[in-house]
Amino acid sequence: MKKVVLGALLGLSALPAVANEGYFSGEVLLGKTDQELKSDFGDTDGDDSSFGIRGAYNLNKNVAFELGYMNHGEIDDTYIDEFGDTINDRFSSTAFNLGVKGVIPFENGFSLHGRLGLSFWDVELEETDSAFPGETFKGDDSGTDFYYGIGAQYTINEQFTIGAEYTLSEYGIKSGGDFTGLDADIDVKTLALSAGLNF
Repeated sequence: MKKVVLGALLGLSALPAVANEGYFSGEVLLGKTDQELKSDFGDTDGDDSSFGIRGAYNLNKNVAFELGYMNHGEIDDTYIDEFGDTINDRFSSTAFNLGVKGVIPFENGFSLHGRLGLSFWDVELEETDSAFPGETFKGDDSGTDFYYGIGAQYTINEQFTIGAEYTLSEYGIKSGGDFTGLDADIDVKTLALSAGLNF
């Protein structure tokens, strides 16, 4: 994943040579992420505060290439399974996102946008089961899946922007490694506010 991110940064740095109308921008994102883990052993869900940073090369007023990092927070859920045992699941996820933003600008500084790209995600899971006292199952997995989203932005002046966005992704965990015997999907839904700076 580090090679992919490094390659993306080098690619973004080369863009001014082919499009001198563009400019760079950076954003800080704060929001709430709902995560739902769905597997054959049961479902676990919850939400937590999330945060991230994102850099972009704005090719023109309609298209931007983006690279960002999101920490989706931690979910801690306790439930009774079909055997009457108490299960506690705690999991968290992070992602590097590489994608494209399409922008529809309006008058007075407002714009709508859509996002599409790839999430290079990492998930950590910790589980206890009352049927196995004193034992803790731990797992760590990573992969690549698509993300997409919609949002709105207001340009305060030439330098500063604020916005709101809703982003969706699904991380597919396949049985193997730390997750032997577990196939699962994690639905990740993030509603975030952003503050940006144009360079």
